[in-house]
Amino acid sequence: MTLLRLRDRHRRTPFGAANLVYGVYDLRMAPAARAFGSERLVLRTVDIEKFCDAFLPGMNDERKSDADISPLFANLRGLCPALFTIGTRDALVDDSLFMHARWIAAGNRANLDVHPGGAHGFTLFPGTQAGQSLERQAAFLKAALA
Repeated sequence: MTLLRLRDRHRRTPFGAANLVYGVYDLRMAPAARAFGSERLVLRTVDIEKFCDAFLPGMNDERKSDADISPLFANLRGLCPALFTIGTRDALVDDSLFMHARWIAAGNRANLDVHPGGAHGFTLFPGTQAGQSLERQAAFLKAALA
């Protein structure tokens, strides 16, 4: 949303890269988020529903598909290169998969880093997978700034 608002409302594109880690891009809730259920892996379906309701109280799904709220529906042309990082056990996995595809379809460069078994926030917990992901993120940013 920040990249889009800067571009569309302020005519600015100050970022050379976007490191987008387990983001939510469709506040209507993508299929994986709706189907995730109640397994306690940091983020459950009910948690996403509560966060969305707190952010957009009483808003219906039609309004939630507005590009100002759900960037998945925005015109993504002319945005900086991006790295999308997600785990396969994250309720938001579809958000990253769909947004990555749309980013590329809009003519932007993008990489996708999918971590098998990674839950929401997996990079915040010690372990090999987190370390590997953080190394990839650092390499992406370093290359973008070179």
